[in-house]
Order: sequence, then C-alpha cells, then structure tokens
Amino acid sequence: MQPESITCAELDAALALVPDITAQAQTFEDARRLSPEIVQRMSDAGLIDMAVPAVYGGRENTPLEILRVDEAIAYADGSTGWVLMNYQGTAAVSAFLPTHRGAEVFGASERCCPAGALHPRGRGYFVDGGIIVSGRWGWVSGCDTANWMWAGTMMLDDNDEPLANSDGTPLILGPLFRRDQLIIHDTWYVSGMCGSGSNDVEVQDAFVPEGRWVDLTHAPVVDRPLFHFPIISLFAAGVAAVALGSAQAALDGFIDLARERIPFGRTTPLAERASAQIYAARAEALIDSARNYLYEATDALWALNKQGKEPTIEARRRLRLAGAHAAEKAAEAVDLLYAAGGGPSIVTDNSFQRHWRDVHATTVHIQVNHAQFETMGKLRLTGEVEGLL
Repeated sequence: MQPESITCAELDAALALVPDITAQAQTFEDARRLSPEIVQRMSDAGLIDMAVPAVYGGRENTPLEILRVDEAIAYADGSTGWVLMNYQGTAAVSAFLPTHRGAEVFGASERCCPAGALHPRGRGYFVDGGIIVSGRWGWVSGCDTANWMWAGTMMLDDNDEPLANSDGTPLILGPLFRRDQLIIHDTWYVSGMCGSGSNDVEVQDAFVPEGRWVDLTHAPVVDRPLFHFPIISLFAAGVAAVALGSAQAALDGFIDLARERIPFGRTTPLAERASAQIYAARAEALIDSARNYLYEATDALWALNKQGKEPTIEARRRLRLAGAHAAEKAAEAVDLLYAAGGGPSIVTDNSFQRHWRDVHATTVHIQVNHAQFETMGKLRLTGEVEGLL
C-alpha cells in the first residue's frame, strides 16, 4: 500500500486546513493549547468522527485513511496532529458502548470531542444506577477543548480491594465524563508538543450512569470491521503518523532553507554543499521507508479485519514494531537535518526547531518508545508478551 494512493474526502478537508493551522502553530505553542476555533473546524470537517460508527453520524473511515489525515495535520503542526490523533483514538471507544449510550454521547447534534486517558488512574465503585469515580490523570491531550473525557478506572469493592473479571484480571472500565465534571490542572510545561494542552485532569466523586462506560476486553457492540481493529494498535500507529508528519515538514522546510541560505563565508547556497545533499537524501530515505513500513503493516492487519478474521498476534506485533520504528526513524531524520541546517535551525521564528522538539516528544510516548523494541523482540523470540497489543 503506497500512502500517496490513499484518498478520501476527510483528507481533502485536512489539506484545506493546513495553511491556517501552519499560520497559527506558534500561537498554539505560546498558549500551550489549541484554539477552540481550530478544533471546531476539524470537527466540522469530520476529522474527529473518522473512527465513529456511521450509525452515530460518524465517518467510519479506514485505519489507513485515519493515518493519512493525522500525518497531514501534523505536517501543519505537530501539536494539532497530536490532539486530533488523541481525539480520534478516544472516539473509537464509541463502538463499544451500549447503543443508547453511543447515540447519547457520539450521536448528539453537538459532535463529541473526547479527550482520553488509558492508564487506569481512576478509582470506581458501583452504586445504584451507575458508578462513582474519583481520580487524576496526566497527559490528557486536548482536554481544554474537549467536551467529554474517557478515562481508565480500576473498579473496587467496599473494602477498596480490586474487583476481578472471570479470568482473575482486574476489572478496568473506561467511563465517559461530561465536561462539567472535569477539573483541569494547568501542568503542561514541556519542551515538545507544547501546543497540545496535555494537562492533568481530575474528577471527584463523579457519577456516571449505567452503561456510559467501556470494557475493552469485550467485543464491540457495533459489529463493523473498523471496530475489530485493535484500538491500541490504531493508537500506536497514529502516534507514529504524527511523528512522520513533523519529520516531513522538517525535510520540506530544510529544502527551502538550503536553496535560499548562503552560509557565512560562502558564495553559494547551502543546497550546493555535499554534506547538505547527503543529509537531505538520508533523511528522505528514512522518512519514506519508515512510512511505507508503517502503512504496509497497517494494511496487512486491516486486510484481516475486512475478511472477518481475528487479528493475529503476529500482525499486531508487526504493526506495533512498525510504529516504534517510524517514530525512531522520523527523529533520526530530523536530527540529520538539524545538523545540516546550522545556526538557523535553533532560531525561534524558524519552524524547524519546533519540528525537532515535537518529533522527539513522540519518541518518549509509551506506545512507540524504545522499550517497544524489547517487547516486540521478546514476543518474536519467545512468544511471550506483556501488556496490550
């Protein structure tokens, strides 16, 4: 599957937004969050609804189309691509809700813009009519402009002991909280993805009515191919797509710089120096090969879904490996360009330094960080795996 062959109306809409997002990228960074206006425009264009079932008014796009859109928006601004990717990944839980709750949250006239936090930092208790939850979650990207939040919650009994599933594993649910139940803490002071507004979010004794929660160990309620695609795999691929978008923007920016800039003490543009030519070519090869591997692995897993087959462990492993590889190679490519660009690479009004910081921020995310190579290598060599694929 060649990424450039993937087309859809949502990609056209994303590309139309790129100039405006690019123009506002520094504003988002300074504010440490996106503007409500740009989030609304992405919502109006159907970009957040790409992983929402059509029965709820969603777009129900393919995983490959979702990756292409994430990469296109990240090309304009890494933080904006990051927030969109998080909204989309969270919106995919819509297919696991009881239909009346899915329609309530994701089928409303005000389209759902859901922030999400997978790690089960919440503590929940069953009560009459629902559950009561308290907790605080970190790194909740886009929380300032979200109208719902989905968050991992450990369910406890009256003695504060974890409840268990039938197989003995802890019972972890993902309740959906309304915006007015959220307490946002201003904690997002970072070096990369500065505009993503990934603050801490807290709820205190928040009531969630019966069924407005998700158990990802169960099959999706909406029985469509997209929703049998593992959510964790889709999320990890999305993180990698954002890294690739930032890297591609850095490469294109470097090409423009190299053609225009005459280094001090020289009479010809940087583009005519052998070192710049070599670094640009190596960066291009790293980005293109990593992208093709990511999309090929995604397409292979998607093919199983379309055929109604259960996603195999090997197909899931390859996609997770491709995601970690893509993030790593995107950062390596930008490092090459950073070195070749010289002094202008660190100037604040040059977007290159933001791409450099953003792409390195992706490489520390748990879904694609260096530890994933050990995890996927262990699975290949021993057949054992820890955590979710």
